[in-house]
Order: sequence, then structure tokens, then C-alpha cells
Amino acid sequence: MTAAARGTRDATEERPPGVRASATYLPELESLRGIAIVLVVLYHTDAIVCRTEGASGIVATPLSAFVHAGHSGVTLFFVLSGFLLSLPFFAEAAGRKRVRLGDYYRRRALRILPLYYAAVLVASVLTAATAADVLRGLPYLTFLNAFADVATPLPPYSGVWWSLATEVQFYLLLPLLPVCLRSRRGRWIGALALGSYIAAYASYLRGTFPIHAISGQLSLGLSLFGRAPVFLLGMAIAALYLHRGEKLRSWLASALPARWAVADLLLLALLFAQGCLLRWAAFKGAWGSEVHPFHLWHVVEGFLWAAVLAWVLLAPLRSKRMFSSRLLRTLGVLSYSIYMLHYPVIRGSFDALRSVQVLSPVGWHARSYAASLGLFVVCVALSSVTYAGIERPFLERKARIDR
Repeated sequence: MTAAARGTRDATEERPPGVRASATYLPELESLRGIAIVLVVLYHTDAIVCRTEGASGIVATPLSAFVHAGHSGVTLFFVLSGFLLSLPFFAEAAGRKRVRLGDYYRRRALRILPLYYAAVLVASVLTAATAADVLRGLPYLTFLNAFADVATPLPPYSGVWWSLATEVQFYLLLPLLPVCLRSRRGRWIGALALGSYIAAYASYLRGTFPIHAISGQLSLGLSLFGRAPVFLLGMAIAALYLHRGEKLRSWLASALPARWAVADLLLLALLFAQGCLLRWAAFKGAWGSEVHPFHLWHVVEGFLWAAVLAWVLLAPLRSKRMFSSRLLRTLGVLSYSIYMLHYPVIRGSFDALRSVQVLSPVGWHARSYAASLGLFVVCVALSSVTYAGIERPFLERKARIDR
């Protein structure tokens, strides 16, 4: 697809609120967000139904592993963030439009803070036994929950908030990218910083990093320190897409004719490889796979998701329409609200249904399937409300910051 054709597609594609007029809109990214949130919801639902949250020893097939280890959807979110947010910084480093840091940080704040602050306020009030307990939400407002033993858990609400703290850490460091690429000195400094990080991460994997408490190890693994390889892989795909995307798209179109669906088979091979890896992750358990040396699996996981992202964007897929479908795009648009709402809604509803013996204490059966499907619909409906009432007004303001 030529740049002109891509520009025409961007002009005619229905853009969700929050996407600037000058930004390239890729509907495939929205659909991949939809897939990511479905994986996360399936994982938490299965864990609640079977009471296996964080448990190890789960024997899964490569297909069912996408449910039993569906927390991998968060890694897909991180890869997408690394890709999308680094694109303008790579363009700036190549001599194109400069990214205004004030505008960049305002856009990031308008994207995540309104809904997040509303969720923290509601959770603080609903979990408080006394008036003073409401203050337990304060550390979350500045993302201090990224550090071990600083914030008091607010179950069932705060369990998914760790990923937002990790995203914010990425937001803060990303503007250093063009500084490290614009000059020879900057590239040397960037290479030194990257080499130092790789050495520190290797030390963490060997268990020689100077943090011995298990809570500290887990917090470090969940932070940007532990997840940086995943973001970096998304950034690598952004650089490839920006500088070699057109050539690769043309070459793949000639080498893999769409009518033979070869590209689709290769995409299935990537997903099968991911399923095999997630099968191992399900067996190790959500927490067992987070500590050294097993934490290295996130690098492979991120590589496979990054490969899927690149393949969806560049390969001549016959299934391309699926990745631009209205259903997946809608779920992608609502993914942030769904992410913040789904766990307390499903957890609280299952606890209530079990307390009145409508559902058995554990296991999948006809009623639990029906309840799970119904609760997913409820989550989407509630997310539509929070999106319209909280997210969208700020997203529209975000889109107007386009100097």
C-alpha cells in the first residue's frame, strides 16, 4: 500500500475519539487491543470459576493455554504501547516533526488518569471500614503501588492496577529515545544505557540482583525493569514499520500471494508457538513464572506478540478483515474501561451467586458458563457507560492537542 493510499484509508477510516487528526490510525491495533482484553477477561473468569488464581500445575493444550495463561494479554497491551507511542519519537529522531513534551505528557495524562482516579476513589470508599481507611487510596494516585509494601491492597479492585504503574514508568522514559538517536554521542549514551540494563536484567535472572525479599522480587519483575524487553520489542517493530514497512509489505505481497493463504498459515504458526509457551506458563502458575530465572519467558512471549503485530500490519493476510472487524475494534476502544471494571464485577457477582447457592463453589458447568457470558455482557455494557461518561470527554480534549 502506498503512502497516499494509506493516507486515504486513514482519512476515511472511522477514528475513535482520542486519535489526533495528524496521527496515523491503524484499525488493526484497536482489534489487537480487543483480543488482548478478551484474553485477560477469560483468564480472570476461568481463575474465579475454578479457584485457580495464581495456581501452578495446570495442564493445558496450546489452545486452552490462551485462557489459563490469558494474563499474556497484558503483555500484548505493552507491546502495542511500545509500538504506537514510540512511532512519533522515531520520526522525530529521523528529522521529522518534533514531539512537544508538554503536549505528549498532557495527552498521556488525559488518556489514563480520569478513569484511573475515578476507580481509585470508588475502590477506596467501597473497601473502607472507617473514614481513615479512605486514605489507603492515596499511594495509588501517584502510582507508588509499583514499589513493594508501599500501598495497601484494595481487593478486588486494585489487583489489575500494577500494569498502569508500569505503563506510566514507560511514558516517563520514552521521550529520551530521540535524544539517544539524534547524534553520535547520544547513540553512544543510549547503547551504554541499554547495555547496563541488559547486565542488570541478567543479574536479576541469575538471582544475584541485590533484592532478596520475595515481594521486592515480584514488584521488580512487574515494573518497567522487568517488562522493558516487551516494550522494547514493540518499539523495534515501530522502527521497522516506519523505515522499512513499505518495502517489506511489497516484498511479502509478491513472495506470499494472498490467494494461497500462506501468510495466514504462518500467522497460525506464530499463535501456535505462543500457545505452547503459554502452556508452560500455565503449568508454572501466574506467580511461579514471575520470579528468576523463569521471568525470561516474558522476553519470548513479547517477541512472539511483536511478531504477530508485525505480521498483521505487513503481511498479505486473507484474514485481514478480521483484524479490522467492528466487534474487535469496539472491544479495543472499550478495553481500558473493561480492564478496570471486569475483575470486581465478575469476582463480586460470583461470590454473591455462590453465597445463595445459585452456583456451585467451583468448576465449569452450564450455569457457570451462562453466568460468565452474562457477566461479560454486563462488563461491556458498564464499560460503555464509563467510556461515554468518563473516558470520552477527556479523549476528545486529548485529540485537540495536536500542534
